[in-house]
Amino acid sequence: MPLAHSSLARRAPTALLLALVSVAGCKSDPNKLTAEQEKALVERYTETAQEYLRMGELDRAEGQCLKALEHDPDNERCKLIRGWTLQKRGKTEDILVSERIFREILDGGDYRAVLGLAECLERKGVLFDEAAREIESGQRVSDAADPKARVDQLRRERDRAWSESIQRYEDTLEKHADDVDALNGAMRVCALLSRLEASLGYAARLVDTIRPTRDFWEKQVVRPEITAEDERLFRQRARHLRGLELVTQVHASSVLHELGRDQEAIQHLDEAIALDSERAELFSRRAELKKSLGAPDQAIADIDQFLRLSRLEYEHPDVQRAWRLRKECEDAVRKAQASSAGAR
Repeated sequence: MPLAHSSLARRAPTALLLALVSVAGCKSDPNKLTAEQEKALVERYTETAQEYLRMGELDRAEGQCLKALEHDPDNERCKLIRGWTLQKRGKTEDILVSERIFREILDGGDYRAVLGLAECLERKGVLFDEAAREIESGQRVSDAADPKARVDQLRRERDRAWSESIQRYEDTLEKHADDVDALNGAMRVCALLSRLEASLGYAARLVDTIRPTRDFWEKQVVRPEITAEDERLFRQRARHLRGLELVTQVHASSVLHELGRDQEAIQHLDEAIALDSERAELFSRRAELKKSLGAPDQAIADIDQFLRLSRLEYEHPDVQRAWRLRKECEDAVRKAQASSAGAR
């Protein structure tokens, strides 16, 4: 989560809530609160909101933010927490409100507002893109007199949102070059804008940033005399970073395939499989690339591994596609063997 945890936010949420009740209960009428008491009340609401956000209790987090803002409408930290809460909740109206909030506090000097705006604009662009696709395909009825013109308008708005989004991500990275969220966002948005080489560059930077941190936490797990709670925490952090690194490797592989660089794409899938050798779909992806590069025998081995690991039903389209691919590879192997025998 982009918001740093204060010492209070790291305590048990129950303690936070009890403290909040004790401050609120000292004066039932907000008009009778002293300035010091009101400041303490706002701080408690804000800390509780941050803790709820950390726990994923988004509705409760926003509720605490709104209570704090009733007492201190200009509280930028509370606005920041509310903006991230709405952004994570992700409904269309949430994204629009969070964008407005982040724009309000951009001049406050907190880079997390810039990062939050970048993510909102990325999501906003996706919403425009989805709407354009649905109108164009007939899935959504447009009230516009000219649906085609409406589709073109939505796509221009999409491109404007994504263009500002990448600029905001880059603004964040100018001051925080190793910010994982900004690198990840820049990688995604460059791909959305078809800036594929730039997306690959951000993917490489992201992996270079993640890997040493992941290695650090994985070493902490095996440290002698570690407590059970620390082990749980360290494993959680290492697992999160491993998952993000895996997704980044798969993204890089997909972009390289789109660029026609399948051999490099396979190398990134090799890295992904090294991170999680039980992820079935990685083997099916690699099998397709190996077949395209003229290695049907290697592709068969990957298809068999996919079928062994997959928990999908036999009738599932992915499983059926794997069996079809396997047959095509078997035919290619037999044809190559026959050609070789004829040449002798």
